[in-house]
Amino acid sequence: MSDTDSITKRDLKEAVDDLSEIISNFAQHVDERFTALDQRFISIDERFDRLDLAIGELRRSHDRLLVTIDGFIARIDRYETEQAARDTRFERLLAWARKVSAKTGIPLEDL
Repeated sequence: MSDTDSITKRDLKEAVDDLSEIISNFAQHVDERFTALDQRFISIDERFDRLDLAIGELRRSHDRLLVTIDGFIARIDRYETEQAARDTRFERLLAWARKVSAKTGIPLEDL
């Protein structure tokens, strides 16, 4: 602009109106993006909530499985202890039977 150029109120109003429209459009665009981001965060929060529930159920299931396995291991341990006691008793009885066999002269079958 030169010194002789001047702007009128009308020119100024048009410039302000144009600038106001640009700012309004920009604000609308920013608002739309924030709204979209809000929706994404809400969706992510919902997914995390579902994951938390699923993880909680998996933990409970895991705990039940561990309790079941512990029960099975305890039963196997008791069974093995009983088997060892039974084997020891059988060996003592067999040793006694061999002594009786030797004293009586009655042979033992293959044991």
